[in-house]
Amino acid sequence: MDQTRRRMMIVSAAAGLAASWGCGEGPPSVETSEEEAEVKGSVKLDGKLVTKGEVIFDPSNYKRKSAASRTAPIGEDGSYSIKTLVGTNQIFVNIQPAGKKKAARTDFPPMTFEVKSGDNLYEIDLSTTSNSN
Repeated sequence: MDQTRRRMMIVSAAAGLAASWGCGEGPPSVETSEEEAEVKGSVKLDGKLVTKGEVIFDPSNYKRKSAASRTAPIGEDGSYSIKTLVGTNQIFVNIQPAGKKKAARTDFPPMTFEVKSGDNLYEIDLSTTSNSN
């Protein structure tokens, strides 16, 4: 085999190897749609309905960077209703404890929910001991 051909084979093999190293799964598949859907549910803390506060749904992702968060109040019956974008949403909850002198509780970890087309139900069960859903 002549030198030129041998070098070309080595270069081709090296290029193929380098290309295979760079071929990972890439970024995750995320929703890009601007379609909105309704999410309803209730908020409980340690099994008791929360009667004051807010629920925040954040539909942004790396392809929907400018998607605005949506906020809905928690009703006196513990329920909420919100319209947000279809796809994965991060959810944050702020609870206003009874008594006006206490600060809102905002230290609950975020949750995620996959919002589908149409009506959705998402019950939020928070805990003071584990701080998780």
